[in-house]
Order: sequence, then structure tokens, then C-alpha cells
Amino acid sequence: MIAPPADKSHLVASRSYLTYSKAELRDKLERNPYSYLHVINPTGIGSSKVKRGTVPFFEHVRKRYLDFKSMGWLQLKGKNCIAIYRQSSEEHACTGIIGSLSLEGIRSGHLKLHEQTLKRREQLFAKYLHTVQCNAEPVLCAFDDGSIPEADAIQNRLTQHTDKRADLDFTTTDQIRHSVWILSEEESTDLAAAVQELSPLYLADGHHRVASSLALDSLDGATQHSSSLMAYIIPESQLLIRGYHRELIDVAWSAEHWDAALQRLQPYITAERISRTELSKPKAVGIAHLHTSGQSWVLSLRECSVDRVDAEIIQNRIFEGLFGIEDVRNDPKLRYIPGTMDSHQLIEHSDSRTESAIFEMHPVGTDQIKATADRGGFLPPKSSWVEPKLRSGLFIHEI
Repeated sequence: MIAPPADKSHLVASRSYLTYSKAELRDKLERNPYSYLHVINPTGIGSSKVKRGTVPFFEHVRKRYLDFKSMGWLQLKGKNCIAIYRQSSEEHACTGIIGSLSLEGIRSGHLKLHEQTLKRREQLFAKYLHTVQCNAEPVLCAFDDGSIPEADAIQNRLTQHTDKRADLDFTTTDQIRHSVWILSEEESTDLAAAVQELSPLYLADGHHRVASSLALDSLDGATQHSSSLMAYIIPESQLLIRGYHRELIDVAWSAEHWDAALQRLQPYITAERISRTELSKPKAVGIAHLHTSGQSWVLSLRECSVDRVDAEIIQNRIFEGLFGIEDVRNDPKLRYIPGTMDSHQLIEHSDSRTESAIFEMHPVGTDQIKATADRGGFLPPKSSWVEPKLRSGLFIHEI
């Protein structure tokens, strides 16, 4: 495992570069030489002859990664060590294991998936891994702490380990505290033996990272192969799942037009206009809110079940049924809004746009995710916003 030294860990670890505005990214690159953004965004800001997503760009990433290692800003903590990682804020806390999952075990079905990946993205990420030869973002996995007998024992073991002083401990500007305990090889071996009994694991976030790791062997010219990938494993009860909202654009419907259209969807969906002074987030699975400029509705999705999630019903009955949208991944009329925005922010957003409609979604239940994974099915794209989100560069797995 590769990680930053204790005195620079808060400076090295970064969010995904996609979450920064251009101004924020420029500021980080100009003012913080230790940020892992210099590795994943090696050509900086502005014009560059090297196109992002190409092998030459990936070669620049590899060079910057080696530069960070040579300067001691990333260090080997042990070849076979496991880390305990705790992420905590006022809203949420979780504690789990950072370690490696066997790709052979994944191929054998010990890791259950619930999202369909895009082939072109799988191949792109596989080329990235093949060139850069490391991965700086663990996938997020959960185990069922209601049905696996070993769960309590493992949680107790984590608690015992985390009683000692953390090797890395810092708080980021989003008010999240990150605490890391790096175990010795002997401790890691003992804990790994206990974790072997946790099967199946459910993949909560990182489906394309898993698919690209599995695709490495099939790349043309691939001579080095990975046998594992890095994962953060936590109990199911410590996942924080938010809704992933939808926005239809270029829809200039009046409130009366929406009333008439929603009326035609009965008995599948019932709709009721509601005063915004009484409105909070959707109260349960099977309930969604529709916001347009100046008006909101509560939608009751009568087809909702463990096997049929809200996003699928909205997709089939409204996006396809009313607007003819079949390709929800790529249709330009459809946008996705992360579940970090609350009801009031979504209403403000909809009121600022006269030709859009926002569907505020309740989070998918863990029972729905597991039922989908158990039967080998797939949830609709962007059905859930899952946390914790891990920082890039805090843990690195070399291939």
C-alpha cells in the first residue's frame, strides 16, 4: 500500500478533479504543490497539446506519480498491509477496511454488482490502469451486517484497533475528518483471514473501476496483469445513500399541462399539487417530487417494489411514456443532479429555469440494491448517490 506521509496527508489527498470548478482547480494547482491533482491533472490548466483520455496523457500521469514517490510525498507503507479508515462528520460516520480484493474471487461471484457499465469507459479506464500502473481510488463495498455472523466480531476488532493513535488524522475543508490506522503485516494477516468469511460483498460504488480491472488482461499488448484491486469495505448499515435527481430540460409545460399529463398516468402514478411551504424531501421509497417553475407535485409511484425502483418507474412512465426518451444515458434533454442538493435548492434551481422540470428522488433502499444484485440485474443509470466518497491519493494500489 502506498500513502502520503503523516505531515502531508491533508495536502496530498484530493477530491475528484471533476468536482472542482476551473477557478478552484487553478487555485489548488497554483497554491498546493503536494496535491494529488498534480498527478491526475498533470498538464495543468489551459491549452495543452496532450488530450485528456489518451495514452500520452496517461504517460504524463505516470511520470507525475513517480515524481511524487521520488520526492517522498507518497511512500510505501507495506506490501501486504491493511488499513483501517474512518470518515466522520456531523451527519455521518463509517469505519472499515482498506485492502485488496482478488479479481479471481470477483469473477467467481463473491462481489455482487448492480450497475451496468459502458464498454467504451471500461476500455478507457483499462488503458489508464495499464499505462499508469496504479489506482488511487478504492471501490466501495458493503457486507450485510444483519445476516453474516462474523460482522459483529469484525466490527469489534476494528474498534480495538482504532483505540490506538491514528497514523494519519486530518479534517478537510468540507468538515469531514479522515483517520487512518495502518496495521502491521501480522495484524493485517489476522484481519484478512477474518474478512475472507465475508461473502458475498456488495459493490456500492465503483462499477467501472471493477470492470476496467477485470478488462486489463484483454488489452492488446498487455504484459503485466493485476490479480487484485483496492477496496474500502464497510458494514451495510454505515452506507449513506442519497437520491439521484433528474432534470428534464427544454420542457415549457404549464402547470395545467402537467396536471393533464399526470392524470393520464393513473393508476400507475398519482399526483397531487402541494404547497411549497409544506414541502420537505420525499418521505419514503415510492414517493417522488416534481418541481417546475412556480409549482410542485407529490408523485406516488404505485408500481414501486423491492424489484422495481423509483427511477425505473419514472423512466418508463414519464421519460419514455410522455417524452419518448429511451436512451436515458445519452439523451440531451435529461440531466442528473447529485443527491447532495436538498429540496429548497432544487426548487430554487427549477424556479430559475422556465423550461425545465426536476424530479426529486427518494434514496434507493439497500434492500432494493441487494435484491437487484442477487438476481444479477441492473438498476437504471444514476439510481443512487452513495457515500462515503473517498479522496484520491490517500490510498494507492500499485499493479
